[in-house]
Amino acid sequence: MDFSLDIILVAAVIAGVVEAAKQFGVTGKGSQILACFLGFFFYGLSFAMDQALIPEAAHIYIKLVVFALSGSLSAMGYYDFAKRSVLK
Repeated sequence: MDFSLDIILVAAVIAGVVEAAKQFGVTGKGSQILACFLGFFFYGLSFAMDQALIPEAAHIYIKLVVFALSGSLSAMGYYDFAKRSVLK
């Protein structure tokens, strides 16, 4: 099956957004609800793109947002890792 958005990337983005939300104080059931909502949204979006329910012209912008989000989450993770490594 050919997905419009890479499912591995989407899973990583969801995990990253939930972890970032935890940094801002989201805990317990809130993080589970956020993960459920994001999974529903991103995988639903991927399915809609795959089934041509979203115009082809919009695909590039959707992919741009997902890839930019994954890049910013990666940068946040590297920053936290470097900060912890330097402080130890």
